[in-house]
Amino acid sequence: MFMIILQAIENVALALIVGGAIVMAAGVRPLLSDKLALGSDSGMAPTFEEISINAWNRYNRLAFAAAVLLLVVDMIRLLGQLSSVYWHMGLTLLMLVALIGKLAVDKQLKLRLNTYAAAAVNSKEQNKDHRKVERLTKLILVIAVLLVILPV
Repeated sequence: MFMIILQAIENVALALIVGGAIVMAAGVRPLLSDKLALGSDSGMAPTFEEISINAWNRYNRLAFAAAVLLLVVDMIRLLGQLSSVYWHMGLTLLMLVALIGKLAVDKQLKLRLNTYAAAAVNSKEQNKDHRKVERLTKLILVIAVLLVILPV
């Protein structure tokens, strides 16, 4: 019974991470990117950029909490000798590191936007950090899918 509960917690956490990443990447990002392109003519670009950063930041915090929950489940399994799958814990730790990186980049994006406003939108530094966040998101998504597919 205890293993079923741990598996359910793991499934919910992974669903939040994978589902949220897909929704953000496929739904929210394109919508806000289109608005950002339109907003650059009307002066609304900083507002749309801030909405985009805040939306991703909320998802990143939720995904971070879900990854911490995954790590706790792995620790319980390991300490309770229910499973000794170290690779699962290693992938979860790697995902946590990537999420910490995303949160740090989000902070830089927001700070740059608050400091330079419209000049920061589509700047070289801002675009570089957005690409960094996209790469980290892809890494996190691949790790989460591996955790879903591979058995514990």
